[in-house]
Amino acid sequence: MVFSRKPEPVPAEAPAPQLRRGNGVEKQHLHAVASAGAAATQSVIGNDLSIEGETITIRCKGSLKVLGNIQADLHSRQLEVGKEAVIQGAIAAETVDVFGRVNGAIMGTHVVLHATAEVEGDIHSHLLSIEQGAAFDGRSRRVNDPSQIAPQLERPGGLAASASTGPAVPPAVPTYSYSTNG
Repeated sequence: MVFSRKPEPVPAEAPAPQLRRGNGVEKQHLHAVASAGAAATQSVIGNDLSIEGETITIRCKGSLKVLGNIQADLHSRQLEVGKEAVIQGAIAAETVDVFGRVNGAIMGTHVVLHATAEVEGDIHSHLLSIEQGAAFDGRSRRVNDPSQIAPQLERPGGLAASASTGPAVPPAVPTYSYSTNG
């Protein structure tokens, strides 16, 4: 299953996200929040939303703020993991700000683990900042070429997500081997 969102202009006082029913499953509609005087949008996965699955990939072409419980791989241009958020899965984004908990690999050009962050997994980044108080259990690898860890903002093969395209394509998160040989 692939979730995608297209930025939509919203009024200054946008209504609260609505719950929609589809295939007997209740889901929260992801919405874009327009910043005042700018064309930038931010998608938000609220703290009352939980997304769970074994082969789910969430892709966002802009900025994504996660406040809920996500068991999926995330690809975004900019990603913020909120203080109460729990992500179980790999993250790939140009900019990653972690305030909450992540269990999985993080790949990003610029990764910041804030004081409240709890990360269990390897971090592959060009620039890594870890604030005092953050918990990090894993390995860090500096990447000189950010294209090696770039997020996949489009579905592989350029196919649009639809029911007729078959099962979701697993995310193509880069894997790295480590050798202890001299």
